[in-house]
Amino acid sequence: MAPAISNRYAANFHLSHDNETSGSSPGHDSEPLEHLEATRQQVDEELILVKGLMRESLGAPDAWPAVAASLYHLDTGGSYLRARFALMSGIAYGASLAHRTAAAAATELVHNASLVHDDICDADTSRRGQPCVWQRDNPAVALCSGDLLLTAAFRVALRSDCADHCMSLVTLLTDRVSQVVAGQSIEVADPCSEERVNLNDYLEATLAKTSPLIALPLEAGATGGKLSAAQHALLLRFANAVGLSYQIIDDLDDVDMNADSLHHYDTRTHHRYHAWAWHWSRRKERTGFALRDTMQRALNHADAALARAERLKAEFPALLAHALDDIIDSLRQRLMVHQATIRRLPRDLHQGAIS
Repeated sequence: MAPAISNRYAANFHLSHDNETSGSSPGHDSEPLEHLEATRQQVDEELILVKGLMRESLGAPDAWPAVAASLYHLDTGGSYLRARFALMSGIAYGASLAHRTAAAAATELVHNASLVHDDICDADTSRRGQPCVWQRDNPAVALCSGDLLLTAAFRVALRSDCADHCMSLVTLLTDRVSQVVAGQSIEVADPCSEERVNLNDYLEATLAKTSPLIALPLEAGATGGKLSAAQHALLLRFANAVGLSYQIIDDLDDVDMNADSLHHYDTRTHHRYHAWAWHWSRRKERTGFALRDTMQRALNHADAALARAERLKAEFPALLAHALDDIIDSLRQRLMVHQATIRRLPRDLHQGAIS
């Protein structure tokens, strides 16, 4: 059985120094990188197979509403980043083509199922520049569509290369999906509550709903190859670091930080597990300066977690480590946008209390 992501351990990792040893020697500098571009091209070619598997795995006539809605959602595109990670991880750890394409399709289906359901929970009306499924059809069809995409992930997992790998992949999917669902339920259970959330509970909820879907593609691809216990532990710690940074940055994208809005910003806009809301809850004063400082503190935590991920990445096989640069670079760029926004704000923001 795949080890669960330890959220209690992860709760304090970004507050401590990264001085522990991994138990395995770094692979980043010991492997040649001249094949990186060729491997990326190989991944692009295998991604065509993955997309075909995803559509085939829906398992019902295309005209049925849930299937039609699922195909519509898949046709809106996306980066297929998780599928790429699963393929690259499978290559790095020696998994077969059959296994890594099944793993990539399964993880991408889980991700898309979560997007369809998230749009219902958040009442978002668009996804990838198109009406989201519940807006195009209705919430009930969207719920069915998300469920269908999720069951399709388990169906396609059975397309791996042998019974043992199929079982490992299904077990991994069960573990990670259950963690995400349970983690998301913490956030939506009592959205109007004003009870203060402590550090461990905040980090546990944040990591539970985000990190498993980052760990999943890396684990899924590798589970069909030769993945040591030490390397598996590194993958989980990397996922926790990226997951925390991603969730903080993604939450901060919702915050309107400009000089005109600071003095009348409604701090009750966000639920209490939202990164900005949680950091704001630690403040005693309620001023414009406190709003600015709250954003900076949240960004500092995101930056620390991202730096942690960069250090852990160096322990992976070279091809996988370089593939993971994509997500780290993307998060770094988003973080820098927020930092630039803060620098443009006036420092004299003390006047006026904020509710």
